[in-house]
Amino acid sequence: MTSRMTIASPSGLRRFRPAHLSGLAILPLAMSLAACTLDNPDAFAPSCPIVEVPGAAADLVAFTGPSHDIGHLASRASVTRVTGQCHKGQGKSASVVADISLGLNVTRGPGAGRTLEIPYFVAVVYGDEIKNKKQFTETVQFPANVTQMLTHTRIVPITLPVSKHVTVDGYRLEVGLQLTKEQLEYNQTHLIAPTFHHM
Repeated sequence: MTSRMTIASPSGLRRFRPAHLSGLAILPLAMSLAACTLDNPDAFAPSCPIVEVPGAAADLVAFTGPSHDIGHLASRASVTRVTGQCHKGQGKSASVVADISLGLNVTRGPGAGRTLEIPYFVAVVYGDEIKNKKQFTETVQFPANVTQMLTHTRIVPITLPVSKHVTVDGYRLEVGLQLTKEQLEYNQTHLIAPTFHHM
């Protein structure tokens, strides 16, 4: 059985409760097993950690040079949603696998070709400490005469070791677009942080 993520959101964040995550092993992140026990892990689907998209990492705007006018826009990408699910991991050690995918709205500007590389990250956080962070790149191929596309990243699997004493409460996953220092400063100056609401 799988546990699906619900989408919620506080201000300044895009916040989710997971449903899909895929194939990458990350440092010990634990998730509560809800009503299921380690002796009978298939009794109920395991719960998932909260997933957040920090507002500053929800958009990526790239230009071909120092000018920020529309004629020098290379690309713009925005996170539109996060989908995923959690399921029991394989192997001798108790674990839960979270499979995650980002929905993206991608625009290519006058300064871009038909192939764009969109960098993004998945981080495991415990309390205020980042336990691990992985970066990925999604290649977006535009058909001729198309300048905007809705797409989604491949599924990123995250293996989360679990035990009777470690629960989901202290953990969260943070996902977003991987920005340069200049892109982060642009977002902070020009963009309004997005908010999501319960769905």
